Amino acid sequence: MTTPQAWFIGECMIELRPTQPLHDAQHMPRAMAQSFSGDVYNTAVYFRRRSTQVESQFISATGNDSISASLRDEVVRQGIGTGLMAVHPDALPGLYWIETNAAGERSFLYWRQQSAARHMLDDAHAEVLMQQSAQCSLLYFSGITLAILDHARRRRLLDLAQAVRAHGGWVAFDSNYRPRLWESRDEALRWTRLALAQASHALVTLDDESALHGDVDAQACLQRTRAAGVGEVVVKLGEQGCLVQAAGMDAAQAVATQKVAAIDTTAAGDSFNAAYLAARRQGASAIAAAEAGCALAASVVMHPGAIMSPEAMPPV
Repeated sequence: MTTPQAWFIGECMIELRPTQPLHDAQHMPRAMAQSFSGDVYNTAVYFRRRSTQVESQFISATGNDSISASLRDEVVRQGIGTGLMAVHPDALPGLYWIETNAAGERSFLYWRQQSAARHMLDDAHAEVLMQQSAQCSLLYFSGITLAILDHARRRRLLDLAQAVRAHGGWVAFDSNYRPRLWESRDEALRWTRLALAQASHALVTLDDESALHGDVDAQACLQRTRAAGVGEVVVKLGEQGCLVQAAGMDAAQAVATQKVAAIDTTAAGDSFNAAYLAARRQGASAIAAAEAGCALAASVVMHPGAIMSPEAMPPV
């Protein structure tokens, strides 16, 4: 019997992070820590750590250079397959610089316009994925995935999502709205709505949804998303936890999160999504899955960078 697969489609970039805070007016050079990160990739890593019964595949495109080779090696080291990744010989991975303030809130500088990931899902790559779509029991992607692709590649991604649903798989989507990546807000709205039309699960953040859709509160966000046809919706609220509703629940239910002293909020939402989906795939209720998501996110924000060490992972 074929092992079910979870496919995570998105971008993984080179992450540069100062190892000490900027505290002098001279802006002297600082030592940097280098790793790899990206919203969908972060979710793939944490999902793999929480769900060993499913074969995880990271789907993207890299270059053919030494850094791209290191990136692919790191994906493999995390226990995630790279067999469905594409290679573009003339492109390099994207790069971003992350800075955190005293409260753990982060800001970013990006160099990603020529990222190799933008070249995934060409005709040949998409055809390979379509041919294997019956093996995919969970397809996960984000609004950032959509934003970095051209229109033809976006359409192929949504066609793939439709195929996965037709085979009985889940399609999970996080809008992760980043205005700078989109041609316009109208374009973001159009493609986000098309993605929701294919999604069985939506895991969204209220701040993003308010900026994109104008939702006034979590309840309005949840109701709008469910009205779009998504059967299971989680609205993430940061320090306030989340609001969740799934099939069989008469009403949405709030789930609280642990209060922690955050030092870096990078990947909080990504790790929540991973723990939530892993728990749901293993039969947990939506409420129990939301509690698992909150617990992992609370742990992640107490560590620097997007991906903490396996040894730091909290118990299930």
